[in-house]
Amino acid sequence: MAKPCSACKHLERAAIDSAIVSDEPLAEIAKRYGLDRFVITRHRKHVIELVAKSPKAEVIAAADSIVAQILDLETTVRGILDEAMKDKNHRMALAACDRILSILKLRSEISGELKQRPSMTNNFISIHAGGQKGFHDQLEQLIDRARLFKPDGGGASPALPIDVGG
Repeated sequence: MAKPCSACKHLERAAIDSAIVSDEPLAEIAKRYGLDRFVITRHRKHVIELVAKSPKAEVIAAADSIVAQILDLETTVRGILDEAMKDKNHRMALAACDRILSILKLRSEISGELKQRPSMTNNFISIHAGGQKGFHDQLEQLIDRARLFKPDGGGASPALPIDVGG
């Protein structure tokens, strides 16, 4: 009868299994948990069998496939960026940078490094500048309207200029 695996009955088996799955050097795992290197080498086979039998193995394999596709796409886009930079095609380079940014954002969301932020509403004022004079006229109107809000309880806000120059 075969001797039971020392790592399988070890008190810190979960940590040993995790270290094996994380692809840590087997000799370091053995040393850390006071086991022989050959025990960890044999136990690695047990861990692989256990993972393969897991009902989540198919989900993990599918996720690995998606991650591989994302990495392939990133490699392709980085190649396009390199070519665009060599050709001094700035439009293509910026488009490639935009795609790389999207891929990095996706990778960060998948890994949990980047959390989705709650959506915010931004209130922007659109100014149509009809030449420099038109711009200054509109700016003066905005400043006059902003003075209605007196954050200091009285006078004009120090953040708003009194004279906009002409």
